[in-house]
This record gives sequence, C-alpha cells and structure tokens, in this order.
Amino acid sequence: AVTARDPVLPHDGIVAFDATLVRLDGLRARLADGTVQFGGRMGLSGLTLADYDLTLTGHDLRLRYPEGLRSLVEAALTVQGPADAPVLGGSVLVRNAVWTPAFDGTTNVFGAATTTPLAAEAGPPVAGAASAPAATPALRFDVRLVAPSTFRIENDVARIVASADVTLRGTPEKPQVFGRADIERGEVRFEGRRYVVSRGSLDFTNPDRIQPFFDVEADTRVRVPGQTYRVTLRIAGTTERLQPEFTA
Repeated sequence: AVTARDPVLPHDGIVAFDATLVRLDGLRARLADGTVQFGGRMGLSGLTLADYDLTLTGHDLRLRYPEGLRSLVEAALTVQGPADAPVLGGSVLVRNAVWTPAFDGTTNVFGAATTTPLAAEAGPPVAGAASAPAATPALRFDVRLVAPSTFRIENDVARIVASADVTLRGTPEKPQVFGRADIERGEVRFEGRRYVVSRGSLDFTNPDRIQPFFDVEADTRVRVPGQTYRVTLRIAGTTERLQPEFTA
C-alpha cells in the first residue's frame, strides 16, 4: 500500500496495489478550485487497466462546461464499466449556475446567433471532399443535474432565474441534455421596453445538441393619454428561431 501525501496541496489517502486491481481508499485532491475524494477500485489485466468501479465525491467545484456555462456544484459520481467504455454516472447539485451568452446585432433576445456568417461565406460543400473520421469517445455520461432556483440566464436583454432537473448524456465531445427547466422569475427587454416574466419553461429534447425550446410569457404596461394597456409578449421556439407574439 502507498500513502499519497503532498506537503503543499491537500492530497492524501491510500492507494493499494496487487496483481489484479488498484484500490483507492479516501484519496483526496484539489480539482476545479474544490475538493474531490476518490474511492473504489480499478481492475487490472496484466499491466493494463481492465475496468473501473470508482466513486468521486466533489465539493465546491467550479466548472466551465458545457461552453458558455459557469457553475458551482456538489457532485456524487461514479465511474463504472470496462476501461475502453466507462460510464460517468451519479448526480450533481448545482448551487449556482450562470449562462451568459453574448448579445450583438446578429443575435436574438437570448443571445444565440440567428445566422452563421462563416458558414454562409464558405458556400456549399465541395463534392467528393473527404471528411475527417470522427474518433469514438470512450467516456459516456449518465448524470442527473438538479438546480433548485439556482440556474440563471443573463445577458444584455434577459435576466431569468429557473429551477432545472435534467440529465446529461452523450460524450465529452458531444454532450446531450434532456429534461426541463421552469422559469420562476425574470425580465426581458424587447424593442426598448422592459417585460416582467410571468411564466416560462425550457425543454431540452434535442438529441443532436444542447438546444432548449423556450416558452416564455412576459408582461409590460404601456400608458397613453387616458389609457393604460397591459401588453403580453410570448416568445416560443429554439434559440435559432424564436417567434414573438403580442396581445394587449
């Protein structure tokens, strides 16, 4: 058995070896500005890894994944399966998450580009052009993500707070999210007016990429001489094709 200790970083624990496995007992390390404790075993076949049966417990982890999302999480995860196709499972409690997509003249109210200029300039694909073969990733996800009133969308035109209960699947190269987020409160600026969100949801159902379907309703009041109108704005669709509707 080997006790791993470092005088600078707070790493410690026991790693035990024999001919068939490597066993981790209370091994702790710093990761993503937080702490992670490892346990379980890794099976050996000769001098190579054969399979995993590991647990990972993380506290105060600061993540920047997927792209555009910053979060602070607690994690209780497992890594199980053969060495060439392990599955990362378990659950993650999101203590704070902020999605801050950039907003400019080519984007809609949630900051997603409505066109892709570089793709448009590139023109149609050339017939017979070879494409690079996609590498088959080993690791796969099956992780539940719970955000109780801790998921926020913030940019120049939207500030929204939501609760989410979704599942992360897919691979590190092609993550997939399935589930739902319910908007609890927020505001949207549209054509110079501030609308207060009265209800809304984000449904994640696209198996090809992380692309939520928005269904948001927000209200504002418009005053004219002798009259006050309540204007309701409903926005529904994906970030690439949002359809606004007004009633008053």
